[in-house]
Amino acid sequence: MRVSTRLIIIILTSFLGLLLVAGVSLYGLRSVLQQEKETFITGQLKVAESILRHYADEEKQGRLTLAQAQAQAAGALAMMKYDDFYFFARNKDNILVVHPKPERVGKPDTGSRLPDGRTTLDAYNDALKTATYGLTVIQTSRTSGGEEVPKLNGVYRFEPWGWMVGTGIFTDDIARTFWRSATVLMGIGLVVLLAVAGLAMAMSRQIVGALGGEPAYAVQVVEAIAAGNLRSEIHTRGKPHSLLAVMRTMQGNLRAMIEQIGQSSSQLADTAHRMAEQMQKLDAASGAANASTSSAAAAIEQLSVSIDHVSENARETEVDSRGVAELAQQGRAVAGEVATDIRSISGEIGTASTQVVSLAERTRNISGIADTIRDIADQTNLLALNAAIEAARAGEAGRGFAVVADEVRKLAERTALATNEIATIIQTVVRETAEVSVAMDHINPLVEAGVTRVNQLAASLGEIDDRMGITLERFRNVAYAMSEQSQAGANLAGDVERVVGVVEETQSAVKFTRDAAAQLEQLSDELHQSVSRFSV
Repeated sequence: MRVSTRLIIIILTSFLGLLLVAGVSLYGLRSVLQQEKETFITGQLKVAESILRHYADEEKQGRLTLAQAQAQAAGALAMMKYDDFYFFARNKDNILVVHPKPERVGKPDTGSRLPDGRTTLDAYNDALKTATYGLTVIQTSRTSGGEEVPKLNGVYRFEPWGWMVGTGIFTDDIARTFWRSATVLMGIGLVVLLAVAGLAMAMSRQIVGALGGEPAYAVQVVEAIAAGNLRSEIHTRGKPHSLLAVMRTMQGNLRAMIEQIGQSSSQLADTAHRMAEQMQKLDAASGAANASTSSAAAAIEQLSVSIDHVSENARETEVDSRGVAELAQQGRAVAGEVATDIRSISGEIGTASTQVVSLAERTRNISGIADTIRDIADQTNLLALNAAIEAARAGEAGRGFAVVADEVRKLAERTALATNEIATIIQTVVRETAEVSVAMDHINPLVEAGVTRVNQLAASLGEIDDRMGITLERFRNVAYAMSEQSQAGANLAGDVERVVGVVEETQSAVKFTRDAAAQLEQLSDELHQSVSRFSV
């Protein structure tokens, strides 16, 4: 319902209320005026009664005769006259004893004929049947003449003398007062009605201006927006800052926001899907890296055992060389045995050289694995950064994922740092292994020279003794180098074991991130479903 229609109803209701109040007031006024007339007539009849009783008492006490008492009473009543007010009286024979017209006194009178067929005398008698002071309304003209008007007459029967005393008062002034009051009330009501109508029109314009349209239309707009319909055009009237104008602005902002959220949810879903795929690939790569690193750790452990064997053999060779140096003084008899021992040493050194070369090759393989781990850490760091950016775009919904992405990034940084340390250690091992290999390559010619010199032991036994001292010193260096290499191998095995632990942690983090990406993809689907209920 329109505001103007409601205000018209209010105006009409107010008008009807004013009419009702005016009607009740006028009815009450008429009743009060009529009651005042009746009270006045009753009071005057009581006055006449007291006059008649006074003269009746005078007659009873003998101070006046009956005729004198009645004559004086009639004179007293006849003197109580002003304007159209007067008393009239008649005896039990309907002879007028008091009347404003002297010529009618002493003459019989049955009253004038009324519209209902009765006479005024009949009306007086009927009124006295129900009350001591009977009241009746008749139509009669004033003493000055003119048209007949309503008059309220009252009568009283004085039983001691059989008189019917009456008086009356015209009531046409009641109608004049009534209509005068009605005119005043109607004027006041009209003014009030105009004021209410003007106020209602002002309120209507103000309400419609504040709302920007009809309230029913505003309700329809709110219901449409609440139902998710953001496409309907909102028509406004009045002020630019009205409710409907603000709602139109709100509708536009909501439409833009919903569109942006829809696009963001689609991008988030796509990013989460790609991230899940990358996490699966990274999980597979981490598993492969874990297996490769475990194999490398086992190989390094075997290499460490081999280096321990080489170191032990080097120490034994040192002992043997010391014995050879001592036995060199015994002469050519033991030269054959020395040559045999030297050939054995040459074989052991060849084996050690082969193992050192194998160690260097495996160490280079470990370096390649470390590079692979570094690449995985860099990719993990990049994926964590992308995930943090997408979580920031998602706002409050992506805050939990942003924390996960930050933890993944930190883990990737730790992995990269540990990988760099492993690479440094591996480079050191490669360099020292190369030095050992070079040293072993230098030893082989010396051993071959020793074999040749043993064959010439008979001629140069003294020179062999000196050379064996040098060889003994060199074997000490080899034993020391093998001991250092064994320690380095043990350290490398520990580092590789730590790398295995880091790779396992990385794999766990990748699985956690993959699960988070799946949850993020599910959340993006739910967000898209929530946004799809709006029509933009």
